[in-house]
Amino acid sequence: MCYLLIALGTSNASADTHPKKLTIAVIDDIPSTRLAVQLLEIAYDHLGISIDTVIAPSRRALLLADSGQVDGDLFRIDTVARDYSNLVKAPYPLLRGRLHAVFNVPNVKAMPQPSTPPLMVAVRRGVIISEVTAEALGMEPVHAEDYDQMRKLLKHGRVAMALIADIEGISPLARSDWQDLTVLPEPVVEFELYHYLNRRHQGLALDLAAVLEHLDSNGVKRRILEKVVNDSLSD
Repeated sequence: MCYLLIALGTSNASADTHPKKLTIAVIDDIPSTRLAVQLLEIAYDHLGISIDTVIAPSRRALLLADSGQVDGDLFRIDTVARDYSNLVKAPYPLLRGRLHAVFNVPNVKAMPQPSTPPLMVAVRRGVIISEVTAEALGMEPVHAEDYDQMRKLLKHGRVAMALIADIEGISPLARSDWQDLTVLPEPVVEFELYHYLNRRHQGLALDLAAVLEHLDSNGVKRRILEKVVNDSLSD
């Protein structure tokens, strides 16, 4: 481990000042969350730190991290976390994603124009990038608890479209029960997800970012992704 810390530009003295264990808030046990947790477990292990996770609703998880009741929040888009002054970003993307528009109408070629009243759009509860994007498009978000509920809202005509996140290639759109729906080929938005720590761990954020970059560049992240995808397909 000393060799890795030197290679990453992280001194042993710096590593010795870090806590030995952290508690991180996560919003759900889904494949993208499992990918992020496994990646962070390996990254923190390189720094001599173990992590525990606690599941909480999306904004509750942010408040827990911001107030210091837990040590950090698993991942967030940059703009959301800016509203929480006690959170510090590990400045290397943990995951990258794209948001796709899905319709229960064939041959859709483009996003619908804003309308009055606004179009209803299904978003998964807690996926803030979907909520923010829906509002930016002048649409009315309809919250669903899971992807199955989102698909049913579409199929039953309760919403005009759904916004579905694809994170590092992990998406419900690959499942057979979504194949009869229409997905616009170009994403509505692309985004990056960052890991955040309470500001009492500000010195740790840069060291962690260096490790994350290393794990990305040497293929460790890709191997974790492949395992998570294979595991999710066998569920």
